[in-house]
Amino acid sequence: MGASASKIKFRESLAALTDRDVSPSDTDFWDELWKIPSSSEEVFELLTPAAARRLRDDRFENLATLFTQSTAQLCQIVETPYTIYFDQALNCVRVLTRVVPFLLEKGDLGAGDPNVELLCWGENKDDDEEEGETTVTGGTGTTGADGTTTATGYTRETSTSTGEGSVTVVDSGSGEGEESLEIEASYERKKSLPTSRGRRKSALSPRSRKSSSSRASSSQGDKENIPTPKGRGGGRGKGKKKRKDESASEEEEGEEESAFYDDSESDETDEETSAAEEDDEEEEEEDNEPLALLVVHAAMHMLFLPQFTCEFYEEDGDARDDDAGLGSDDEDEDLISRPGEDPEETRRLDRDGRAEAGLGRPRRIARGVRLAPRPAGIVWAPGVGFTKDGKCHVGSALAAAAERAREQKGGRGGGGGRKGKKGGGGDDPAAPVRLNPEAAYTRKYDKNRIEVLRLLLAACSDPLFSPADEYNPLASRWMSVAVAADAPNAPCLFYSLLNTVISYDPHADLGFGTSGFSGDTHVKLVELSAQVLCVLLDCGLSGDPVPYVNGRGEPVASPEEAYRPGFNVFRVLLARIDNGKDLDTLYRGFVRLLRNMFETKSALLPSSQVRLECHQELLILLWKALEENPLFLDFVLTRCDVCELVVPICYLMYVSRRDDAQVGLIHICTFVLLKLSGERSFGVGLNRPFRTKLPCDLPLFSGSHADLVSITLHKIIVNGSYRLVPLYSCFLTIVCNFSPYWRSMSLVASVKLVNLFELFSSPKFLYSGEKAYRHLALLLEIFNNIIQYQYIGNQHLVYAIVRRKDSFGRLVSLTLPKAIHQCNKAFPSSEKPEYDADAEDRAHAAQVEAIAVQSVDQSGKPTKKVDSEKDIHTKSSREKAVPGRFVPTEAWMAELKANLPVETVNRLLQHLVPVVDDMCRHKNGVVDETEILEVFKDITMVGLLPVPHAIVIRKYQANQYTSIWFTAFMWGVIFLRSQRPPIFDKECIQLFQVSDEDEGKKR
Repeated sequence: MGASASKIKFRESLAALTDRDVSPSDTDFWDELWKIPSSSEEVFELLTPAAARRLRDDRFENLATLFTQSTAQLCQIVETPYTIYFDQALNCVRVLTRVVPFLLEKGDLGAGDPNVELLCWGENKDDDEEEGETTVTGGTGTTGADGTTTATGYTRETSTSTGEGSVTVVDSGSGEGEESLEIEASYERKKSLPTSRGRRKSALSPRSRKSSSSRASSSQGDKENIPTPKGRGGGRGKGKKKRKDESASEEEEGEEESAFYDDSESDETDEETSAAEEDDEEEEEEDNEPLALLVVHAAMHMLFLPQFTCEFYEEDGDARDDDAGLGSDDEDEDLISRPGEDPEETRRLDRDGRAEAGLGRPRRIARGVRLAPRPAGIVWAPGVGFTKDGKCHVGSALAAAAERAREQKGGRGGGGGRKGKKGGGGDDPAAPVRLNPEAAYTRKYDKNRIEVLRLLLAACSDPLFSPADEYNPLASRWMSVAVAADAPNAPCLFYSLLNTVISYDPHADLGFGTSGFSGDTHVKLVELSAQVLCVLLDCGLSGDPVPYVNGRGEPVASPEEAYRPGFNVFRVLLARIDNGKDLDTLYRGFVRLLRNMFETKSALLPSSQVRLECHQELLILLWKALEENPLFLDFVLTRCDVCELVVPICYLMYVSRRDDAQVGLIHICTFVLLKLSGERSFGVGLNRPFRTKLPCDLPLFSGSHADLVSITLHKIIVNGSYRLVPLYSCFLTIVCNFSPYWRSMSLVASVKLVNLFELFSSPKFLYSGEKAYRHLALLLEIFNNIIQYQYIGNQHLVYAIVRRKDSFGRLVSLTLPKAIHQCNKAFPSSEKPEYDADAEDRAHAAQVEAIAVQSVDQSGKPTKKVDSEKDIHTKSSREKAVPGRFVPTEAWMAELKANLPVETVNRLLQHLVPVVDDMCRHKNGVVDETEILEVFKDITMVGLLPVPHAIVIRKYQANQYTSIWFTAFMWGVIFLRSQRPPIFDKECIQLFQVSDEDEGKKR
């Protein structure tokens, strides 16, 4: 069948689904539908949003059959990954990617629909069976409403309201260790294929799925509904013990059931003894697995399917059976240390960093959910946890620390040998260092990975259909399943997505050995991996960074944490990155990719490197890393050059300042700078000289990176979008935080800051709102910090203040009659303020774009003075609005005088202005600027200024408003970047507003 003929046939099949009822037993129709060759573009083009909604609303029985059969085929391909059926599986993936968002429109966070609920999360209930719409029966000996008993297996029957027929998906066990998944009336392969209940089986395992669905569907998260595995090691069930003599690969696959929940203290005898008991528990717990859970789990399995998305691999088996032990000290040093650093010094810095963050040594527990990628050979790219030569060192530092702690206590087996083998010193922990063949880092499966990642992204798009003010990050069951403790291949998926992004090198991707098509495909994979990782890190609760290890030293999550409501395994994995090598890899990846934005424009040779468009996703990932991992922020500020991050952030803010579509980008850049500026090390690090030439109209200056930040923020205020008004206080807070450590301000930066003072003290700004003076208060604090703590070296700022002495004098001598007169002159009765200083407060209440900061002293302890952005927002938003325009009052004047710290600047002017006037008289009014600067250098202000005030640093504090804003911004970016093909339709999106102007850009 040619391409055009197949497209016509596919169009006819989709038209039939929307125009008439198609019986689930119509085998010819359904078999032909799945076998028609199609591409993602064709599926999205032919199944339009209107057709998809018409299918959902008018022909729901057809949609139920389509959804059920495609899901069943994905489960089949996971069980029996034969290459001849991969094309058919891809068709199912594309169809599901198209229809799932339309189901979610009426899902957990959407409008809600009982049919959608029953299809995606249906349970085997008597009243459901009596309705005759969708019947779900399963388990062993399940008795229906009519008294009949279903045979062993899982059966989902979807019947039409007219009784035309049903489609049945059967997963049956033969009792001899052979299992098969037969898809009646739709699938031609009706033969039993031997499989294992190993790692792949966990996608269909009732034990894993029930725990996920029970946590997702239970609002209270009762732990009694979650089965607690006991002695889980081999995980064999009835009839499975006869497979002991089968092939080694099947035995290895069987071992993988313990990868999710590990009992490190059990031996093989215990595993065999408890196998029958576990199987009895499993049979009792068997229930109908929701199709939504099957879709998510199948997608996560398909991302690591041999010859589909990865190479063939060998199961790791039990780490205690590894011949290699923890290795030599030199090997451990190579894994942890960075190039150019002394290994012992690196170890000391890592220990100090963990101690400062309150983490300390890893805590040993008997049981826990494994967090190490297993098998390691399926991870897509090197980077965090993986070296380029194929070594996996996830948990190596923890294993070494656990081994040293055990040796100090004398060990348990008396041997204490570091290379114990099975049968000799078996109690000694073996190394979690496993080889990852370099072949696993191939790109030939990128196209299939992209297809499956799109499905996973579509399945996690619940937040799009919830209003921002009603969004609950714990309400989506689809996302809860994807990030649950028993989500299949979760550690491997985390490291694959993260390393695919941060290991990408735009320079190396233009090598002669890489074709343009392959390179373009991999760029798409990099961008999509960043989006999916952002989504997976956005739901649930923050991960616990406290390290836990099992008896083998592998990182695990405690059962109490893993089975609590809101647990997110991906956030835990991000929080547990704790050694210097991985943190450095993470930081270097962010720097390399963010610098790509301006390096591609300033390169001497056009197209000398690939240009990435996922800079917004990278900033979200950077923010997540700074927020989730307590060691990463300290590592960036103390062991890295933070200016490497500041330069691309300032560049993005500078070039996007006038584009209304990039307001969100400037917001997240501001949040990152605000987060960094709350630490003293950031202010000290900004004193490094700035020598990078950026491809923009940045004013020429000779100074430090602190000058770069202040000049950039000044340009945004005076020449940026009006929609950035709510960020003005944040801009000034950033400069205020690092101002006490600003050693030498350039002439350009000095003039810019004083110009801002003149701007905000002008009547047009000062009387534009009741809280307009807060910008002046922050500017005065900046001047005070520099004058009190960095007077030597900042003569340019002192001279700029002296030259604009009249602006400061007018503010000091301001009275109520003058204020009223200036206000009436600036704003006649018929004229409204062009600049509304209170816009930030209204934006906080209406658009949830506020931030919260905390005042602390230099040592990091909270001060008595409360001057936080949160308080400003809260107070101003709660105050009763004054009808009409603002008019100064006596109370306002008193508040203004009390909140403006003008004493330090006033004392400075009282002493220096006479000195400058005297110089002018002696030189007949002709005085060179350099002479005045030299005089200022020789003048000491000791004893002339007030007692130095305490340094106040305002730190960012997370709150529900910023969390919602980040979610809305992230999904806005993903929506705009997912238009080829258009995964999401704008019609029912509630999280943000979508406009048709400017090519459909958000807001």
